[in-house]
Amino acid sequence: MVSIQVVQQCNAQIANLSQGLVALFIGATSGIGQSTLQHFAQYASSPRIYTVARPSAAASHESFLASLQQSRPQGSYNLITADVSLISEVDEVVAAITQKETKLDILFMSPGFMAFEGRKNTKEGLDQSMTTRYYSRLRAIQQLLPLLNDAAAPRIVSVLGGGIERPLHEDDLDLRGEAHWSTWTSAFHPAMMGTLALEVLARENPRLSIVHWFPGPVTTPGLAKAKEYGMEPQNQMSVEEAGARGVFLATSDRYAVDGNEAVQKSGGGIFLIHPSGESTDNEVLLADLRSRGVDKKVWRFTRKIFDYCAARARSEKDEL
Repeated sequence: MVSIQVVQQCNAQIANLSQGLVALFIGATSGIGQSTLQHFAQYASSPRIYTVARPSAAASHESFLASLQQSRPQGSYNLITADVSLISEVDEVVAAITQKETKLDILFMSPGFMAFEGRKNTKEGLDQSMTTRYYSRLRAIQQLLPLLNDAAAPRIVSVLGGGIERPLHEDDLDLRGEAHWSTWTSAFHPAMMGTLALEVLARENPRLSIVHWFPGPVTTPGLAKAKEYGMEPQNQMSVEEAGARGVFLATSDRYAVDGNEAVQKSGGGIFLIHPSGESTDNEVLLADLRSRGVDKKVWRFTRKIFDYCAARARSEKDEL
């Protein structure tokens, strides 16, 4: 286990990294993402931080960023207003960043919610919960690859379910069948697809360090919502600790491409990380899926979804 004391000591050294690290946070309007953003701003030297908020949360998030600006004025804090449950708006986020930056050092993604109230499709025809947990994250990575690959040591952290993957509905990846979709499958299915797609991208982009982190139960607004539905998980982590660990995962050499050999990558080349910061072995399941090409199948399917959403967005613009 990586103790919180070690995490804090390492985070205090972030200022010794290069000045002007560029970081994008998706899902930082509350919970783990916001705490991670706050810790990163506290320690980084003159960072350029971009963060995304849906329209309904933009005002409160702007106030949060203003407080960071006041306490850490050497940083740059940029709010992008977008609804990342829509692939087309993820593309707008990417466009906004690529207009201003030539590299991206850190991409930290933690959006998502458990769909306790049933499946609700967006205007793009995708389930909101699955989109924020999977499609939007992978679209952001896909579109940001040029900026990431131009960074000295690019790092991606996806906060969801690394190491606790479950079997897939391989012939219904979008869970369209009524017998396949449930609150639980809409939570675990995107995590499984995420691991497989991230592994494909890691192999295609060997300079990328990719961390898929399962933080366990954290005292976020999402956990408070879960309690309303009878969930009461044990060993809950505070948001404060989760934020500190999030920064550690995003900056420590322990999770670099050629980092500490004690932290093993998955057979597909990414770090599957336990709440305590150690690697998790889920190779019995993952190796079988890779051997049958399911990882490539997932990524092909995902790219088709992206192509459809992009074509739809172009058509809507042409009609205006």
